[in-house]
Amino acid sequence: MRLSDGRTVLRAAADALLAGGVARLVIVGAPGPEHQLEALGERVAAVVAGGVSRADSVAAGLLAVPETVAWVAVHDGARPFASPRLIADCIAAAQRGGAAVPVLACTDTIAVAGDEGLKAALERHELRRIQTPQVMRRGWLAEVVACGGSSDESSVLLRLGHPVATCPGSEENRKVTHRDDLRQNRRFITGFGFDVHRFDPARQLMLGGVHLEGEPGLAGHSDADVLLHALVDALLGAVGGGDIGVHFPDTDARFKDADSAEFVLATLEKVEAAGGVIEHIDLTVIGERPKIAPYRQQICVSIATLLSVDPRRVNLKATTTEGLGFCGRGEGLAAQAIASLSLPPLEPRS
Repeated sequence: MRLSDGRTVLRAAADALLAGGVARLVIVGAPGPEHQLEALGERVAAVVAGGVSRADSVAAGLLAVPETVAWVAVHDGARPFASPRLIADCIAAAQRGGAAVPVLACTDTIAVAGDEGLKAALERHELRRIQTPQVMRRGWLAEVVACGGSSDESSVLLRLGHPVATCPGSEENRKVTHRDDLRQNRRFITGFGFDVHRFDPARQLMLGGVHLEGEPGLAGHSDADVLLHALVDALLGAVGGGDIGVHFPDTDARFKDADSAEFVLATLEKVEAAGGVIEHIDLTVIGERPKIAPYRQQICVSIATLLSVDPRRVNLKATTTEGLGFCGRGEGLAAQAIASLSLPPLEPRS
């Protein structure tokens, strides 16, 4: 599975470890070229086959770690959202006491249950949900491996009498098991755009990248596609990218008579650079003419094609101002756009 920025889950987990202070990685499993690990170069010290159980895989990974390495972190490759700060905090806590894990409080009551129902409730204020990475002295992890391991290294450390410190975990540091898990770590943001152009009968009318024949055009420095201009502003608003005038000013000769589709494509690059995924686009044309209904499907498909999304994610409406204002007098057209995007979580403030 891939994240919205194009990285695989495994690659993102590896990037986070390296950014958090881990020097080199041993990948346990059978990753192929599609996992993008080649880009990490020598920072991947080894790739070894996994075992039947987690304990077997940890044992195989430890064998590939040089004897000179004093500290080892065990991290789930399916946790791509661990922040570099969380990893750095866990390393620091381990180096103070020998081992550390990130933990979260339990918000639900936890109980012991059997076939006949609940047996006993546990005191949730004493319970913690354990995440990874689990960082510890190499020698301590060797002891865990010698014991046969378990699904949780810190539990074995406690049984062996070693202290395990904790650091704050993160709700975002969840395991990706199903594709929908990727969406749970996204922010959903809405951007709004609005644009106005007066009619210019000497020009052709472009709306949403579609030429509406027999209709008066709109005045503007570019092709004056009022609908695409509103869309650009909505997309920029969702990613905090300013407005259309900042990026495509009407004082720049490069944009004279320009196809507004170029503005959309350039803006889409900014959306993708921010890790944005377009969830839905809602558009409204405001004016007495032209009639939008005959062109609605064509315009939706045109915009969906520009944005590389399913046409079902684009909605187009039209309304009038009941004869009021410049639109009501037939002097021009206005357009509104709402862009709903999902974005990666914000990094915590330093």
